[in-house]
Parts: sequence; C-alpha cells; structure tokens
Amino acid sequence: MTVTKEQRITIESVKTKLIDSFVLYGAIIALIAFLIPQIPFRLENLDLFNYIDLTVILSVFTLYYFRKKVSLFFKGGFILLAVYLFFVADLYQHGLNSTVRTVFVLIPFLGILVFNVRWAVLLFFISILTYIIIAYGYLAGYLSPGLLGAELNTPTKWITHGIVLSLVSMIIAMFVHIFNKSLIQIIKQQDESYRVLKQQDLELKQNIEEKNVLLQEIHHRVKNNLAVVSGLLDLQSGLATDEFSRSALKLSTNRILSISKVHELIYQSEDVSRIHLKKYIRELADIIIESFNKARRDIDVKLDINIHYLNVNHGVPIGIILNELITNSLKHGFNEIQDSYQIQISAFEEEEHYKIVYQDNGSGVTDQKPDKLTGLGATLVDSLLTQIEAESKLINTGMYQLSFRFPKEIS
Repeated sequence: MTVTKEQRITIESVKTKLIDSFVLYGAIIALIAFLIPQIPFRLENLDLFNYIDLTVILSVFTLYYFRKKVSLFFKGGFILLAVYLFFVADLYQHGLNSTVRTVFVLIPFLGILVFNVRWAVLLFFISILTYIIIAYGYLAGYLSPGLLGAELNTPTKWITHGIVLSLVSMIIAMFVHIFNKSLIQIIKQQDESYRVLKQQDLELKQNIEEKNVLLQEIHHRVKNNLAVVSGLLDLQSGLATDEFSRSALKLSTNRILSISKVHELIYQSEDVSRIHLKKYIRELADIIIESFNKARRDIDVKLDINIHYLNVNHGVPIGIILNELITNSLKHGFNEIQDSYQIQISAFEEEEHYKIVYQDNGSGVTDQKPDKLTGLGATLVDSLLTQIEAESKLINTGMYQLSFRFPKEIS
C-alpha cells in the first residue's frame, strides 16, 4: 500500500496536533480561571487588565477556529505571546497571590516545542527578567502590595518562588527537548523506511511493466501465428472440391479465429490477465456472421453483458463455445425463412459464479434436424463446459436456448 504525503507522520504534523490541542484546552482553562474570580460577574467590575485577559482568551478561541489556515510558527508565537501577557498581567496585579503565575513554566515548554532551544532560552530569560522587574516593583513600593500582604512581599518569598518556577520550567523544557529529539529520530527512521519502500515499489512496478510488455508481445506473436494458420485453412477451403470439406475447414478457421481474438484483445489491453467480454463477443459474432451468413439475412445480435471483464482462463473456452453456438444458429436455426432472425447473448454474475445465456429465435431442434449442435460441435461444447466446471441447461423446443453457469475461479 502506498503511503501518501498526508498520511505520513512528520515532526510538523505532531507539533501541530499538540499545539492545536493546547490552544483549545488552554483557552477553556484560561476562560474558567478568568470567570471564577469575577463571580458574581458584573461588567462594571472589570478593569483594564481584565479586558486585556478577556481579549487574549477570545483571540485564542478565534485562533483555534482558524487553526487549519494558520501556520505552526504563527500559532506557536501567538500562544507564547498570550501566555506571556497572561502571566505578566496577573503577576503585575496580584504579585505572589497570582493564581496563574504557574503558566510561567509553559513559556520555555512552548519555546522548545514550536521553535528551538535558543529561542526557548531567550524567552525564558525575558520571562525571568520580567519576573524580577515586577518583584522589584513590589519590594521597592512602586507597586501597591494590596492584598499581597507583608508576609509574601519579602525578597525571600520572591526569590523562592522564582527559583521554584525556574527549576520546574527547566525540567519541563528538558523533557520536551528529549521528546523532540526522540520524535525527530523516529520520524527520520520512518522517512528512511518510506524511501526504501518507495524505491522497492518503483522497482516492482518497473518489473511488472516489463513482464506485461513481454506477455503482450507473446500474445501478439501467438495471435499472428494463429492468423497464419487460419489463413492457410481459409486457402485450403477454397481448394476443397465439395461443400462438406469447405464447411468443415471454415468451421476450423472460425474456431482458431475465436482463440486468436482472445490473444488480440489481450495484447491491446493494459491488463494481460483479462479480456473485455462485451467487445470480444461483439467482434466474434461479426466474424462468424460474415463467414456463414451466405443468404445475407439481417441477423440482429442483442448483447446484455453485465460482466465487464473475463479471466483469460475463461476467455478461450467461452469464445469457442459461443463460436459453436452462433455457427449452429446460422447453419441450422436460421435455415428457414422467418420474419426476423435474432440472437441474444446475456452474461451476468450469480454470487461466486458467472452465468451466460445464449438464445436464438430459430426453429430449434426437431427429429428431422438431429444434427443441430451434434457431432464434433456438440462434443467440443460439452468438453469445454466440463473444462470450466459449468452447469448447463438446454431448451430446444420451438427455439434454442443454452444457459450455463460456471465458477469465477477454476479449481
């Protein structure tokens, strides 16, 4: 099975799925974290920072909605900015009382996941610097402690929280970096396997194509050889001194032509294992009618073929059987004058079998005409029906109908 570009796993596809999930669940969690402190919610209670938070959350939901139209780089950068603004705004407002200060650990995590180690380190130091500036603002009194309380607004508390956040961030970033490296290694191995399989698939297709060409050439040569044989028989029939000999030679010629037609259709087709059944029957009927319709009657051949292709193993015996049936219709079924001359051939599937029904509107078989489909023709048809393991049924009163059913696969 060929693996398409869309089906192959790439580092970008994995990262994209992770970022998309992060965007959705992060936006939901951020919205919940925003709403809980606002209960009961009143619009007049919102300040500038609340509006900034709400704008960021809505922007993240919008980003998720258009996620398929946005590049991984843009999504990653936007989420990093949103996390950073969330962290800074809440830390600026509430100091160490901030309920979302732990999002700090996501900054290096996202930096490594979306970009690379250098960018992650840069973003980490920017975040640390921001933390130090806000801490200095609280410790120096530039920012009002408010609900922070004196027990939290001490250098020790700020340093301790900063170290904990930094250590957790570095541990998470380290695991993400290891995950990235492992994932890249796995995908490289997958790409190498894909390259080898693609090369093998190409070589296999080339080998099959070469064999198909050779088989088509063989069928072409067999068809030419059979054409030579049928031509010799046709010449011989012209030298025959009696009607019986000419008829026998003409029958043999058409039998060979029915085999030749199979090989002709095969070498003209891209698939050397099957033949187009309707085309085969149509061309075969035209050849036989041209040979034996000496009275130049208007023979109407109706085809109801619901089997598109037939296996080569079935093609030759079916062709010879139909050759015998059409020939006998022309020679024996239509030897009296009637309003119309019709031959109908139907072919369709029945579960694990194929079924072919041959019918003409001729005079059928009577006691005065015991030779219809008798002798060599009858023996040949019976032998070929046995060869394809067919079950047959003959109706020959007032008309002629032969139906036979055979398995799709010959055992």
